[in-house]
Amino acid sequence: MPSFATSGWKDGWYVVPWEVTWRDLDAMGHVNNAVFFTLFEWGRTRYWLDLRQSREARDIGFIVARAECDFLRQLGLGDRIEIATRVGEMRSTSFDFVSEIRTESGEVSARGRVVVVMFSWERNEKMTIPAELRAAVAGFQRSERV
Repeated sequence: MPSFATSGWKDGWYVVPWEVTWRDLDAMGHVNNAVFFTLFEWGRTRYWLDLRQSREARDIGFIVARAECDFLRQLGLGDRIEIATRVGEMRSTSFDFVSEIRTESGEVSARGRVVVVMFSWERNEKMTIPAELRAAVAGFQRSERV
């Protein structure tokens, strides 16, 4: 598999490759602003499923409370990008996923932050972040796996 197609750790970020496709574009020929939120979603989903060593949707134990994005550079059809993700601040029931969308040359096209709340699907309510999960995130981010 080419190195560009491999997800993993790079310089403290969990990186997922992506190539801009036709469906990502708006009428002006550049990536539509809403697509950046989808890219952030894919990055945090891959991060989380690899952290939890799972592929089950129910293993995503959080819901989105807030999402923000700073758009810095346009992207177009065929651009190869990296979706870089890491966990930022962790509070009692919520934490931040911090993301960057980068070009092959390393230029940052967008920066985002998504606040998520830990959620129990069984009880249908928010929950406290367990100590084991805090430790797992800290260990996962230190792993720097390729």
